[in-house]
Amino acid sequence: MPITLPAIPRRRFLQQSLAAACGSLLSKPQAVLAENAVTEQAWILFSDCHIDENSELIAREAKMAENLSRCITEALAWSAKPAGVIVSGDCAYLHGLREDYATFSTLVQPLRKAALPVHLMMGNHDDRVPFAEVLGQDITMPSPVEHRQIAVIESPLVNWFLLDSLDKTNGTPGVLGEDQRAWLENALDAHTDKPAIVVVHHNVVLQESKNALQDSSELLALLRPRKQVKACIYGHTHTWEVKPDESGIHLINLPPTAYVFNKAMPNGWVQATVQSDALKLELRCLDTTHSKHGEVKALKWRA
Repeated sequence: MPITLPAIPRRRFLQQSLAAACGSLLSKPQAVLAENAVTEQAWILFSDCHIDENSELIAREAKMAENLSRCITEALAWSAKPAGVIVSGDCAYLHGLREDYATFSTLVQPLRKAALPVHLMMGNHDDRVPFAEVLGQDITMPSPVEHRQIAVIESPLVNWFLLDSLDKTNGTPGVLGEDQRAWLENALDAHTDKPAIVVVHHNVVLQESKNALQDSSELLALLRPRKQVKACIYGHTHTWEVKPDESGIHLINLPPTAYVFNKAMPNGWVQATVQSDALKLELRCLDTTHSKHGEVKALKWRA
């Protein structure tokens, strides 16, 4: 299962924070319960946080911890009441060290205090064992696929399929592998009642790339005929981009909260509003003077 930091009710925060020093911070990921009255649902999307043990560290002119804190502050001020937060990998700076995750855990506490579950995924700069040990998951917990942290998060309007493309820590390319793709195929076929959004760290490419998801073509071949699949979200490239696949699946590349590789690109986070027939995305740039700040993408579901 991906690591999910459960929401902490405010009145219990101090009590549970004290208990966390002696034990786990986590429970098993909880599905968002369906509500008959729900007509749209808000989600916070973060990617590529790259948090180092040293919260003052600057890389590529970005202070990563400060950037994440700014994104969290703005996300918590969103007028919508989000159902949860998805972080699509690279929580740690480079090597997935225990100390990096300790700093990351502290930084995301305001989200948990605001009663938001935080779903954390694996990126190529993460390391599953220290990640799990520091953030409190029982690493002996059975997983649908050995050595992968994957899950289905059910919500009133869509099902989220969270994948694990980490191949080698601090190596650039990623891979799902045959076993994980088989699990995804079965999981999608068992969840045809609602639109599906697939989330993975590595970028899904239409042409072969040594730095992307190495089994992109196999993943797309699996997703395209399953009409409930409406979108595939990923990070990794530190680039904001939305484009259609030939089948009508929306391919969504999230911006980093940390640094950018191309200075023309924005960093920040994305407001995602799920509707019955569409996904509305609004880009929130850390640089509010950026030309793309506030850009809205209204993505209708394919038939």
